[in-house]
Amino acid sequence: MNGNPIVTGYDGSPASSAAADWAAVAAERWAGRLRVVHAVPWPILRTASGSATTVGLEQIRRAAERLLAKACRPLRLAHPDLQIEAAVVVGDPVAVLVREAAEASMLVLGSRGLGELRDLAAGSVMAHLATHAPCPVVVVPAGWPRRTDGPDEIVVGVDGSELSMAAIGFAFRYAEVMGGSVTALMAWHDPQSTGPGDIVPAVYDIDALEQDSAAVLGETLAGQAVDHPGVKATENLVRGPAANVLVDASRRARLLVVGSRGRGRFLGLMLGSVSRAVLHHAQCPVAVVRTTAEGKERDN
Repeated sequence: MNGNPIVTGYDGSPASSAAADWAAVAAERWAGRLRVVHAVPWPILRTASGSATTVGLEQIRRAAERLLAKACRPLRLAHPDLQIEAAVVVGDPVAVLVREAAEASMLVLGSRGLGELRDLAAGSVMAHLATHAPCPVVVVPAGWPRRTDGPDEIVVGVDGSELSMAAIGFAFRYAEVMGGSVTALMAWHDPQSTGPGDIVPAVYDIDALEQDSAAVLGETLAGQAVDHPGVKATENLVRGPAANVLVDASRRARLLVVGSRGRGRFLGLMLGSVSRAVLHHAQCPVAVVRTTAEGKERDN
């Protein structure tokens, strides 16, 4: 939407192939440009004396270029009007993708892969990228089908905080561009302690809690119909733990959108808890969206 390409990380794994397919479909309408990036870690050989030398970098680079050329061939055939750029970049895959995200409108990844990092806990790698990438990060499950039967349903998690507005705005813009609908989903529950000294009331009105949550959900969506008149929007208030509610919703959605973290009184979508659980267990692609203020806060 800002003229920057959609960037996808590719390492030859099935998950990165699914991510590339998803990114190409989105890029066709969203940005008109797709950048497929393969990161090549520095090939370092450590000797018995402890010294380190780089070995075979050019051979590895040429092999990576052949891998990317093979991956991009079917994408160009399927999307002849899409501008597709293939890039081999030397460096740590996570660091490379964070830098690439600085010039991207969206970063798209497979839920497994990232080359040499594939044996690490996927949650920590994805959480790191979702936390530090300055653009929305979309994580696509391996084997995710390229579906064309009907419009997309985009589900967005709402928690009542200002930070969740970034996720809502992204969901509506995506739905507008892709011709989909938005379901704004808010999980509510009995009062819970969120830290030391936080006292849970012994008596409370469960109906009032539900009504309060419904009011917050309605207020959060106020104005979206005006800004995006062509997008059909539905409010959905569900009682239960946020992670469980969102993962369940992912079974019917084409895209699930969450904020990178939240600060609302309804237990926001905090990366490392709810968002981490969603990245692990969602049945559809997940978009993690952070705000401009968040980026400045982390980068300072």
